[in-house]
Amino acid sequence: MAAKRNGGVAKASGERWVASSGSLQASQAAIDCLKTGGNVVDAALAAAAVNCVVLPQATSIGGDLFALVKLKGQPVVSINATGAAPAQADIAAYKKLGHDFVPRFGALGVQGPGFVAGWEAMRTGWGSRSRAELLEPAIAFAKAGFPVGWKLAEAIAAYRDEMARLPGFGSVFLDNGRPLGQGRVLRQPQLAATLASIAQEGPRAFYSGPVARDIARAVKAGGGFLHEGDLASISADIDPALSVRYRGLEILSQPPITQGVILLRALGLLEAASPKPANMAEGDLWAVAAKCLRRAFDERLSLLRDGPDRRQLAEDMLAGKAPLPEPGAAHPPSGPHTTTVAVMDDQGNAVSLIQSVFSELGSGVVAEESGVLLNNRLMGFFLDPSQPNALAPRRRSMHTLHSYLVLDGEEVRFAGASPGADQQPQVNLQVLSRMIDLGQSPEAAIDAPRWALVPGTRPEDIAKVPPGIEAEAGLPEATREAFEAAGLRVKSKTAQRIGSSKLVGRWKGGLGAWADWRREGDVAAG
Repeated sequence: MAAKRNGGVAKASGERWVASSGSLQASQAAIDCLKTGGNVVDAALAAAAVNCVVLPQATSIGGDLFALVKLKGQPVVSINATGAAPAQADIAAYKKLGHDFVPRFGALGVQGPGFVAGWEAMRTGWGSRSRAELLEPAIAFAKAGFPVGWKLAEAIAAYRDEMARLPGFGSVFLDNGRPLGQGRVLRQPQLAATLASIAQEGPRAFYSGPVARDIARAVKAGGGFLHEGDLASISADIDPALSVRYRGLEILSQPPITQGVILLRALGLLEAASPKPANMAEGDLWAVAAKCLRRAFDERLSLLRDGPDRRQLAEDMLAGKAPLPEPGAAHPPSGPHTTTVAVMDDQGNAVSLIQSVFSELGSGVVAEESGVLLNNRLMGFFLDPSQPNALAPRRRSMHTLHSYLVLDGEEVRFAGASPGADQQPQVNLQVLSRMIDLGQSPEAAIDAPRWALVPGTRPEDIAKVPPGIEAEAGLPEATREAFEAAGLRVKSKTAQRIGSSKLVGRWKGGLGAWADWRREGDVAAG
């Protein structure tokens, strides 16, 4: 069924399947896969691959992937797929180059990309289709091209001056030095060939051989640290999901190294602090929620890191056993770019997937022979050894990425996610609270004006951004006053775009899909 547009939300209802993602091409690829006999995991993988082609401002096979899989009669499984810091990357190396923070642009920000490892782990674990079948739509878009969307055009224009000098960027995103504008056709034949080699040979075609050499060569040319050996060691973690009970429902997200624990911890705190939210003014509820999120972010910053004890630390945090953060610890932020896929069928199977190159257009470095745009995920590390999330060789940076599932007993009620760095748990909490606590429809919950605490977990933001609340235009005056009364200064009510929710679920007895247009996104159903 075609999507219906109302205000800032695309929506669709389906009898058998629904999909919501960062692009219409990806959502339709998911439904097409289901119509030809694929399952929800196949559909999510086909959509995720398409997003890597048509949304390079947000994602790439040179980025990362996280997912939750719920199949009928089985527990929810978490997939965490990200690489680690290069073996030669340590704090001393960056300090020697004169950096107090990992640079936003260029090869010094490139961490090993986990997307392909995670994609294949999902396919072999729960998929039913071959790589070739699942990658066929993405390869077709890379070969034939697609019209550049408004968000990609905006990103290329915004970062041309910083990225034009970087390896490979100009050959893909510029035309004789000029940014590709909206509606121009972007073809990526090198990326198509790389996807075709992955379809034939699997992850080894990406993490070793000519593609790996090309990636390492591009990073070396830009002065970065990633080598072929760093790529060869990348794999995905498959674990049970983390969960909390909230108003009688079970909310699940990925364990560290994701920040899903922030969403879950904040929800637990919110339930304790507001046992009867229906009796509260909306602004008062959000002021309480903001303080719960602040506490959760502070605990994350003071506690969580990559390591064998990362899950136990998260479970301690959810149980309220985390040490109190130091006074003046950092608070959460706006920022980087990501995209999502959510798929659900009428049998109760669902996938919520999120993928990213971290900032818009990642590092800006493109490996020219393979067409792979590389992430700048190393920016998440502190160059301060006293911080839990301090840079160290082969350590994975704490990730802002996470998605969620909502279960009512064994039934999946909702599956979704939102891009936006540390905006992610804040947007997810607001959407969930609006639906669960305030009884709003998914469409209304997604469309409502949003707010976000700043700064956040990005080290440079913590050092430079004054604390406060950023808000979208349309934030009610009563909510602004409630924030101010709680000591949370509202910094702006300008044309902010905070997050971009993608959601599927059961609503009023049927299947629905919703996607807002704060960033590009669309839905499909069948």
